[in-house]
Amino acid sequence: MRKSAYADDMVYVEAFRYIYRVRHRIMEGDCQYDHGPREVSSPPIYAGRYPVTNRQFFQFLQESGYHPEDTTNFLRHWEQGRCPEELLDCPVVWVSQKDANAFASYYGMRLPYDWEWQYLAGGPKKLAYPWGNEFDKTRCATETLSRVDAFPEGESPCGCLDLCGNAWELVADVIDDGDHVFTFLRGGSWYKAPHFWHAEGGPHRNDYHLKMPLLNEGINRNETVGFRCVRDLV
Repeated sequence: MRKSAYADDMVYVEAFRYIYRVRHRIMEGDCQYDHGPREVSSPPIYAGRYPVTNRQFFQFLQESGYHPEDTTNFLRHWEQGRCPEELLDCPVVWVSQKDANAFASYYGMRLPYDWEWQYLAGGPKKLAYPWGNEFDKTRCATETLSRVDAFPEGESPCGCLDLCGNAWELVADVIDDGDHVFTFLRGGSWYKAPHFWHAEGGPHRNDYHLKMPLLNEGINRNETVGFRCVRDLV
């Protein structure tokens, strides 16, 4: 298995079972997905302590030679193939689910499924936020994109950080309901759009997901969306 700095900083998550239920906002279209309540379970896994950073994604590009077929908006915030120094330890954004999957698979990892992500954030007590049941803006990024380790008091029961605010996180799910192909985003972001009809922003509860249509790669990449990885034991 190829090693990365990211894989060196993962937390062990014991086998779990819980009743999964997730909320979401319905606007012009429904979300054809089983939102629960339903029982889900997982064997032990390793989970990224933090989202993947620009520094770690740059390492991946150097080692793998990855170059997406459609480069529209790919790492749009980088300059001449390099991330600005002040953003190196912030979540990598302007990447699509395909880009995230490429990073994960290269190092023997994967994206978490929607229900796995929810457990990583809420733990066995199904907390509303990673740190507890009351929102606390001092425990997450709400003003600007921040370093992934900027809010240590936002740690979840599973030992993961930066799960709320800062940057939305992609999950592994791909759903085709016959009319649309979509995935979900988790955790919210630092940015909150000024109008109700924009995609929701700001920090969000652990039991909330946002439907994200999968269209062309240029549209699938966004300034407020990143990802973290998990690794199976077997």
